[in-house]
Parts: sequence; C-alpha cells; structure tokens
Amino acid sequence: MTPGRRRAPLTRCLAFAVGLGCLPFAHAQTVPPTPPAAEVAPYQDRVMDDLPSAASTDSAPESTFDASGWPRFLRLETRLGTEPFDAAHRTRTGFAVYGLIDTPNHGSLSIDGSHSPHAGRGTLTLRQRAMPLDGGWLAHHELGILNTPLPEIARRPSRVLLPSAIVQGIGGAWEQAASGWQLQASHGEPGRLDGHPTSVFRPASGQRSSLGVQWHAGAGATPADPLARPGWTLAAQVETARQISLIDEPRLPGDRFDADAALLAARHETEDRRLQAHLVQTRSGPTGRASRGLWLDAEWDDGPRRHGAGLYRLDPGLSWVGQPMASDIEGAYARSTWRTRQWTAAASLDWLRSVSGTSADGFYATASGRQRLGPDSQLGAGFSLRDFGGRNWSGYGDWRWGNAWGRSGLRLDGSGGASEASEQRLSYDQDWRVPQGWTLATSFALGRAAARGGEPAQSLWAAALSLAAPLTPRAGLRASFDTEQRSGGQRQRSLSLGTSWRINTQWSLEGQANRNTGRSQSGLSLDPLAPPTTVVSTADRSFYAVLRYELQAGTRRAPLGGRPQEGGGRIQGTVYLDGNRSGTQEASETGAPGVTVSLDNRYATRTDAQGRFEFPFVAAGPRTITVRNETLPLPWSVVDEGQVKVDVRLRETVSLAIPVRRMD
Repeated sequence: MTPGRRRAPLTRCLAFAVGLGCLPFAHAQTVPPTPPAAEVAPYQDRVMDDLPSAASTDSAPESTFDASGWPRFLRLETRLGTEPFDAAHRTRTGFAVYGLIDTPNHGSLSIDGSHSPHAGRGTLTLRQRAMPLDGGWLAHHELGILNTPLPEIARRPSRVLLPSAIVQGIGGAWEQAASGWQLQASHGEPGRLDGHPTSVFRPASGQRSSLGVQWHAGAGATPADPLARPGWTLAAQVETARQISLIDEPRLPGDRFDADAALLAARHETEDRRLQAHLVQTRSGPTGRASRGLWLDAEWDDGPRRHGAGLYRLDPGLSWVGQPMASDIEGAYARSTWRTRQWTAAASLDWLRSVSGTSADGFYATASGRQRLGPDSQLGAGFSLRDFGGRNWSGYGDWRWGNAWGRSGLRLDGSGGASEASEQRLSYDQDWRVPQGWTLATSFALGRAAARGGEPAQSLWAAALSLAAPLTPRAGLRASFDTEQRSGGQRQRSLSLGTSWRINTQWSLEGQANRNTGRSQSGLSLDPLAPPTTVVSTADRSFYAVLRYELQAGTRRAPLGGRPQEGGGRIQGTVYLDGNRSGTQEASETGAPGVTVSLDNRYATRTDAQGRFEFPFVAAGPRTITVRNETLPLPWSVVDEGQVKVDVRLRETVSLAIPVRRMD
C-alpha cells in the first residue's frame, strides 16, 4: 500500500466490482519465451542450429510491447463445436473471456467466464486476490462459479477425503498473518460444470452456505510457505444445504432434503513431526439422522524415511452435506516411505472393520518401490491387496530405460478377486527420439481377461499413439489414438486430431476433433476409503474450433507473488490421470478436467477439458503450484501433497505435467 494512504474496506470492495469493468487494456504483444539461462548469457545474435532464421519465417509484423499502465492480460475466445454424447450432433457456438490486472492497492483482479447461446447460460467468475485491508488483513473475494472454501488444514491430503462442492454464488477468505487468523465464507446454488465447446454451469436444486475459521498460534514465526506452519493450528467449518437433491430433476417431495455438517480440526507441526485430527458431524435425509466421523493422522520424518500412522471411525450413512464420502468403516493404519537418490520404497497397512457389522474384519495393504539402475534406467513394482468384503488384488511391475530410439518402458499389470474381473496385461511404451519441437509416444499391450461368473477368458490387445508436430514456425499438429480389441468381439477405439496456428502475436486459431467407438470403463478402486466410482464411456464424436485473441501489457510493479520492479514469465501445464503410476504421461493417459490449481496458494485457476491450466504472467523466482485435492474426481488423489516447485525466469514459459493417482 502507498505510504500515508489508507483505504476503507467498503472502497476496496467497490473497486472489486467496478475495476473489472474498466480494465485499461492496451495494444501489446504476448512476450515470447526465451531459451534457458545457460543459452542466453552472454547474449549474442546468432542463428540456432536446426531452426529457420527470422528472415525465413512468414510472420506478421510484430507490434511494440506497451509497458505503460498496470500489468494486464486479456484473452477473448469465439468457439464453435458439438457437445460430447449429443445424439443429434448439433453444432453450437460459445464465447469465453479471461482477464487479469494487477493493481498496487487492490490486489489482483480477474474475470473468467463463458457463454453458450444455445443453452442460454454459461459460467462467470470474478476474483479479487490479496487486497490489503486495514489492520494488516488480506482479502480474497470470488463472485460466480466457485468451490466452497475449506480451512487450509482441512484441504491437506489425509487418509479420509473431505469433498468440496461447486456453487454459483459468492465466497471470500480473509487472513491476517500477524495474528494467524483466517476466515472463509460462501453462499450459492449447487450444481456441476459440463458442456462443450464452452463450460456451462448446470444448476441443481437448493442452496448451500458455509462458514469457516482458522487460527494459528505463534503466527509471528510462520514461514512464507503457508503449508508449513510450526506450532498449533485450530480450525472449524459449518456448512448447510437446504432443499438439495441427489438426482438431476427432483419431482417427488422425498427427492429433496436438508443437510448440514460441522467440522473441527486441529494440527500441531514441528520441524519433523505433524499431528492432525478431524471431527465431523453431519445430518442429512428426511429423517435427519446424525452421523459422525473421526480421523487422526500422524506423520514424522526420520532422515530419508517418513512414517505415518492414524485411526479413523466413520459412521454408516456418513456424507458431507449430501456429498458421498467413505462410511461404515473404522480402522487403524501405518505407513512408511523411504526415499534416496537411487531408490524409493513405500508400504502401508490398514486394519479394518465394519461399524454396522455387515462385513467381517479385514485389512488393506499396499507396497511399491522404484530402483534407479543408471541415468536412464529404473525398475518399479507395486502391489495392493484388500481382504474386506471380499478379497481383491492388483499389482504391477515395470522397467524403463533409455536407448538410441528414445525412452522405453516394459510393464506388467494384473488384477483380480471376488468383486473384480481377473485381467493380466503386458505393455510396451516408447517415447521416441524426434527432432526439436516434436513429440511421439506409442504403447502396445497384450493381455488376457476373465469375467466373473465362470465366463471363458478372452485375449486382448491394445495400442495407443500420441503425436505433436510443428507444421510451420507458427502452426502445430497434435494427434492421439488408442484402441482395444478382445477375442469376444468387444472393441473400443478413440481418435483425437487437433491443430493450432499462431496467426500473429495476438491472434491464434485452434481446433480439435474427437471420435470414440465401442464401450470402455475404468475399474473400481481397491481402497475401502474411496467411494465406489465407475466411469463408463460409450460411442461418441465431437469437435471444436477456437479463435483466440490475447493481449498483454503493462509494467510489472508487482507480478503474481513478486515484489515491485520485478519481471516475470508464464506457467502452463497439464494435470493428468497417472493410471500406471509411472510419473510420466503416457500416450493413453488423459488430462483431468475441472481441477482447481493455485499459484503460491493465493491465485487460482481451473483446468480445461484436456486438463490444461495457465498463469499468464508470474513473478520471476521460486513459485509453488498446488493442485487442490478436494476438486479431483474420486477416487483420484494428489501426489506429494499436490505441490510442484518451479523456478520462473524472466520472459520464459515453464511447462509442467502434474500426475494424480488412484487411491489403491
């Protein structure tokens, strides 16, 4: 804040609503990324190997970057396409906007929205981040489509997942670092995001409201990293829902119900020990029956080893304000992880019993490890066994190595048990060594599957391909294809073709066509604490085309997470479903749509239909990207608390691929 000037909270709130409507955008160019620092110091004009010279490229005249005014970014899109799983294959139009402006006294203001004329609705979210208030408070406001907020410690990965709802309404968070207080509140209409070529909010019945508070003792010693706070932290959350429904079109009186839930959480953290406890009480349904849940997580470090243990008890019928979560189970667990530069190993064991007595006592065990054999070679293996309500198992083993063609992987997967169809599959993955700017990955698999009920086993084969290729210095092509065929006649195929063309520094064109045939489904998670979820895909075809305008300008007085007069760059990436736990996105692994990703735990965005996200300008220096665990589709969960630390360089683009894994 400018010395000697203090603005009342009401003035700042009005600036949030008014400032977005009068963003001082100016003509500018998107600053292109530069090569890594090792190539630019000292700078000299030269022609890089295997790249055409500037004189040989067919490009539009570059405009001069406008450094006047506050730093700002604007993206406008016109979209044309068909919605997936629409039997009529009707072509529809849509529009989208994303804008961001960094102010010296009112924080960062952004607008993120889309509109579908055919549906008569869309999405719109106005955000204000890090607005300084009197007394050392910082305010974060949201208006439109948002996730119901949770206290910071309740968002951490835990043995028990607490879900978050999407609402159309208003939300806010207020924090004061000096005293350690954080407040959160929201109110709105629940619903879900879907639609293509633009996102559409589909409202559901009812209203949801939440109120949360968190206090950290000894806040003066709190480090800059908000996820590492030594000492005690206490939190509470209350959430209510009125006249909500579990079905899309409630018609009968019993289809709607009221629900409420309360959460108490406490955490104590030292340099090498962490202890956290949660207690929830919920009431939902026509009877108003109350259910409780309690879980305790402890974790401690021992050199390169990290150990954990905990207890949990979740009553039958437990849900979080009508949203499904693990229930009718109690148990204890122990786990351990050992990491060195050459190898990693992890193991966990749960002792389980049913609270209602409907299932016999049992256990759930997992073990995995990965050994680095050389600079380009490693071995990995893993196994999971559940003996609770029936015995089921899954396992894998893989070997990855570098060679003259690129990087290869050989993998053996297997699963089976009382409630799972038995299947064994041997696959070979190859990331091919290709010219700069190209990517090529292939996968081929052979296997055998046996259905339950004594049906004869079937042989199967599967193949996948992923390709990205530059057509010109400003245009590129991407394609992916996967197929699976079984001896019983079942067949599934998926094809995606896309292209992008950077017309000039401000205009670009992008298109993609998708075609799916046959029927496929993802298997159930073995983890008994993961709600049973099965995703089934059927035949479909769709396409979309996007005409995009981008504008960037202004002097970065304070880039996202930075200090005055610092420069910045860009962060872009993909959150993908790492089905084989390899840590590398294979040709057959897709992105996770609609996932919230935050920068330095302050600035948020949502992944698109391909799992992609972007922060258009970010302060140079070390930054932390965090995937919000509660926004992932169950039973997927983050890896390493969902955090990735990156180093942003001046005018460079940092690209990330962040894996999330199944809870089994």
